[in-house]
Amino acid sequence: MVRPIARKKQKNPSLKVTRRRANKAHTKKYTGHPLLRDKWDTKLTVSENYRNLGLVSRLNGVSGGIVKDIISKEADEGQEDVSSRFREGMTEAELRKAIPQGYGIIERDDKGNVTNVIMAAEPADPLDDDYEVEESKPKKEGARILEEYANTMDGKKERWMSVGERGKLQDMIDKHGEDYDAMFWDKQLNLHQLTKRQIQKKIQKYLAEKDKALGP
Repeated sequence: MVRPIARKKQKNPSLKVTRRRANKAHTKKYTGHPLLRDKWDTKLTVSENYRNLGLVSRLNGVSGGIVKDIISKEADEGQEDVSSRFREGMTEAELRKAIPQGYGIIERDDKGNVTNVIMAAEPADPLDDDYEVEESKPKKEGARILEEYANTMDGKKERWMSVGERGKLQDMIDKHGEDYDAMFWDKQLNLHQLTKRQIQKKIQKYLAEKDKALGP
């Protein structure tokens, strides 16, 4: 017995899944900030796009899944060793500064025996007299665009009460004056079961907005 959905597909051939329909359904859509739409590459992953924009996708860093390119790309066949090309013409002190923290270079002889290990230099102590502050790298365009946008939004957005909330508070004032205890027990006006302190703060805010709107 044919299921109803199968019978519907037989009656309507246009419901068949074609390559054109499948590609349209799986098209990647950009859902980020509108200012970065032109800078976003849908062919790259989210982490790669963030890196190109000068941003980070995770505040706590990456725990794994990324192959770090420490010195250079892999050497082509027939070329000399990558590390030897990297340290050519460099002193050991310069090489220690160039190696990232936590990494090192192992030197071996022709038989594969370890002859020397060059580790990264210890990070400088900011409390030392000869400590030099490194110049910060220029920010990429994506980060710069977002910073400029954030600087234009520095002012705190002023929020006003809704018309309905102002009406309820005015009804409380008309009925009970400044008796917040009576407002608290009023089941008809205090529908949200606010405490006396909450009602008092809202009324003070409402009166301040009212005075501000009316002006001096």
